[in-house]
Amino acid sequence: MSKASSPDPAVVLTKFNAAPSELEALLSDLPDNQLQIEAHPGGWTIAQVAHHITDGDDLWKACILAGLGEAVPVFGLEWYWSLPQDKWSQCWHYASRPIADSLGMFRANRRITATILARTPRWWARQVTIKSRSGDLETIALLDVVESQANHAMQHVEEIRKALAPPPRDEGASRPTTR
Repeated sequence: MSKASSPDPAVVLTKFNAAPSELEALLSDLPDNQLQIEAHPGGWTIAQVAHHITDGDDLWKACILAGLGEAVPVFGLEWYWSLPQDKWSQCWHYASRPIADSLGMFRANRRITATILARTPRWWARQVTIKSRSGDLETIALLDVVESQANHAMQHVEEIRKALAPPPRDEGASRPTTR
């Protein structure tokens, strides 16, 4: 997660705040049958990806908030990483949960987190120590965690956008043949 140069905290926070609206714009009026389209071949459905975004964001919110304390906290998700994400998808009922609930939670969590960050002087310079799957420790700026979460959500939003896009037209088939 380490960065060669630090991005502008205001730009990162803007991107962090944009994801809920982007996701809602794609999904809020989508019929249930379209929520069951695979986000990519052989992968999760659009609904499952949306729940993954929301639940992952909720997990990492704890890391962000812990980083605002006085000491540099150690944050790990050993319990989460102990199972494959597909198993958590089953345990957390991604296939059958209402999408509106996840969208509401995503918006609320991002709004609350962004408000707290915006009111905390130099939040971007605070640090958190991340415990990796292998148990290694890496201390990083809170800005990197927030940017990572912003990017994670937007990458999945783009994945969903592509899945919902109409297939490209076959230009050769639509042109009349001339002799």
